[in-house]
Amino acid sequence: MRDNFPKKPLFSIIMASYNRAHLLPRAIKSVLNQTYQNFELIIVDDGSTDDTEQGIQTFEDDGRIIYRKFVENKGMLAARNKGLDLARGDYVALLDSDDELLPEALETAANKFADLSPQGVGVIWFDDIDFVTKRVTGKGLDKDGYISYEDHICGKVQGDFWDVIERSVLGGLRFDERTWDASLLWFKFYPRTRVFHAATALYLVHREHGSTRTYDFRFELMHKEKFLLARKVFLAEHGQEVRRLCPGAYASNLVVLGFYHILNGEKLEGRRALVESLKFHFSLQAAILALLSCILNEKQIAFLFGQYKKARFLIMKGRWLWASFLKRGRRRPWKTANL
Repeated sequence: MRDNFPKKPLFSIIMASYNRAHLLPRAIKSVLNQTYQNFELIIVDDGSTDDTEQGIQTFEDDGRIIYRKFVENKGMLAARNKGLDLARGDYVALLDSDDELLPEALETAANKFADLSPQGVGVIWFDDIDFVTKRVTGKGLDKDGYISYEDHICGKVQGDFWDVIERSVLGGLRFDERTWDASLLWFKFYPRTRVFHAATALYLVHREHGSTRTYDFRFELMHKEKFLLARKVFLAEHGQEVRRLCPGAYASNLVVLGFYHILNGEKLEGRRALVESLKFHFSLQAAILALLSCILNEKQIAFLFGQYKKARFLIMKGRWLWASFLKRGRRRPWKTANL
């Protein structure tokens, strides 16, 4: 810890989990094994029906672990919001129940805030790395530096990062539980504070069990209304700025909006959004989708798109299996915190 901090700040690590009893111990141990020990781990069980509660009991002797369980499944964002409501720390961070923190994650974050807080930084993004491919999962940021609102809303920054937030900056902000889009919250920090990217990997993303490598288009279909609402909310809150700063990104958002309108049976609204997108940037995908919406119903379009997604998934799975085969002996291409 830097000497210029008057005390060791408390970190609140929030972990939402649903039916991941077999993966939770790894995530929990990665927090308990931190070199920096002033933390609380808040685990919110989103109505699990497996042995999650029994698994948590094996760690109940550690008073830093706080466990709450929903009676019924409410969704990941609701579970995260519950964790935010319970958090008492000076800094707040999320940890997915299938991932893990590297041992010096909290110590590195504490030191970085000690250096950057005097400069008005209230949010720091650290790098994630894929456990198998050993590659950084975020795109658009490759060195230390400030992140602009403009770059973020224009899609120049994408992928997964580990965000640590000063609780005073977070205030009463919460995830929008009506949607599945956690990123809607991150855009709200820019008027409140400076956001900084530290090009140091502190978080391991595990995908070998299939969480993000599975063919999940059926999930999108089941919750298409929430995906549609997320795009509406984003465009309502940031659309004018995106349109002014990056017309191509604005067009891409309209294509997504139109697609979910069509999946939701609102073909007229969908075609309007698709045609509007072509005014800002020509997209063959938008043109084809608009044409298909005139001759096919939403179920047929969903089937065709599902086949396309399935083919992409098989290609990605092949690449992942190949990376798994080659991972032994590969040098680590990322910068870690003195590990």
